[in-house]
Amino acid sequence: MRILQICNKPPYPPRDGGSIAMFSLLRSLHGLGHEMTLLTMCTPKHRMTHAENTALAKIAHLHTVEVDTTVKLPYLVFNFVFSGKPYNAVRFISADFEKILAGILTGGSFDVVQLEGLYLAPYISTIRRYTTALVVLRAHNVEHEIWSRIAHTEPNLLKKFYFRLLARRIRRFESSTMNRYDLLVPITPRDLDLFSRLGNTCPAQVCPAGIDINPIGTTPVLDEQSLFFLGSMDWIPNQEGLLWFVSAVFPDLKRRIPGLTLHIAGRNAPLWLAGRLTGPGIAFHGEIADAHGFMLAHGILVAPYFSGGGMRVKIAEAMSLGIPVVTTPMGAEGIEVINGENVVIANTAEEFLVQLERLVKYPDFCLNIGNSARDFVQQRLDNQKLAVSLTGFYNKYLRCS
Repeated sequence: MRILQICNKPPYPPRDGGSIAMFSLLRSLHGLGHEMTLLTMCTPKHRMTHAENTALAKIAHLHTVEVDTTVKLPYLVFNFVFSGKPYNAVRFISADFEKILAGILTGGSFDVVQLEGLYLAPYISTIRRYTTALVVLRAHNVEHEIWSRIAHTEPNLLKKFYFRLLARRIRRFESSTMNRYDLLVPITPRDLDLFSRLGNTCPAQVCPAGIDINPIGTTPVLDEQSLFFLGSMDWIPNQEGLLWFVSAVFPDLKRRIPGLTLHIAGRNAPLWLAGRLTGPGIAFHGEIADAHGFMLAHGILVAPYFSGGGMRVKIAEAMSLGIPVVTTPMGAEGIEVINGENVVIANTAEEFLVQLERLVKYPDFCLNIGNSARDFVQQRLDNQKLAVSLTGFYNKYLRCS
C-alpha cells in the first residue's frame, strides 16, 4: 500500500502525545512493508535538525515545508473581530504547503492520504483535485471539546470569553469537515461517539496511539517516595493540572510523608510557569533527553487533568513501563482502564492525597497496579497489532473503490 501521511508538525522526534501518535503509526506501517511518504509542516515551535531529518527519511519519502504558525496578536485580533473561522485552524493554511502537496500528488500515485488532525482538513479539496486516493482523517481529538473544557476551568473572565468563542468556532469548523473525507480514524471510542453526534456518517475505525511493545521489558525499581509529572509545558491542560497539584495536593502530601519528592519535566516551559514549580521536595528538570529513562527513575506518575481531550499518550507510555499512574477521570478518558486494577483514579485534592498515600505506604499495591498496567498495554495498545488492524480497514475500502 502507498500511503501519504500529512502532519501539521514533525512526528519526529516523538516528544509529545501528538508526535508520538503520528510517529508510532508511521514506523509500524513502514515495518509492515507499506511505502510511506511523509509531508510535514515545520513550525517555529516544532523544527527538526539535520540528523532528525536523516533519521525520518530512512522510513519515509520525506517532504518538509516551513510554515509560520506563530500566534500574532494583530492577526488574532483581526480574526476575532472580522472572521468566523477559528484562529487555531487559520494559522495552518499555507499557500506554500498547498503547492508542495499538489506537487507530491501529481508526481506520485497513492492509495491512501492520511491527514493527521482536524487542522489539515482545509487541504482536502486540493487532495481531491489531484488524486483518487482514499482520504482519511485521523482525528487525534475532538478539538472543540478541548477548548470548551479549557474555558470552563479558566478563572480569567476575558480569557474565558475568548476560549468559549473559540470553542464555538471550532465546533462549526469540525461540523463542516464531517464527511468530506472517505474514512474517519478517531483515537478513542468516546471520540468516535462524539463525531457521530456531530454528523459523521463515513466508515470509521478507532485506532489508539499505540505503544511499541518489543522494547518493553525493563521492570522499574519502584521508588514509592518519588512522584513525577511529564508533559509539554506550553499546553494549557498540562499547566493548569500541574499548578493545581503543586498548590492543592503536594504540600499536604509532603507533610504526611516528609521524604516524598516530586520531579517535573517537559519542554517549552514559560518563565512564569517554571517560577511557580518550586517548593520543598519539588525539582523542575525542564526538557529532558530520555523520557523513558526519566520515568523509570521515578516511582509514580501523577496526571491531574481537568481539561483536554483524546488520549493521554504519556499515561499509556508510563503504563507500558509498569509504572503506576494516578490520574483524574478526564485523564483516563480514551484508554478504557479500570480504577484500582491498572490505574488509580482520583478527582479531588483529598482523593489524590488518599490514593497517593496508599501507593506510597503499600508497595505491593503499587507494584500490582504497575504490573497490571503493563499487561493492559501489551494486550490493548500494541503498535504492531493496531497498524495491522488499520491497514485491514483501509484495504476493505480500497477494494470497494
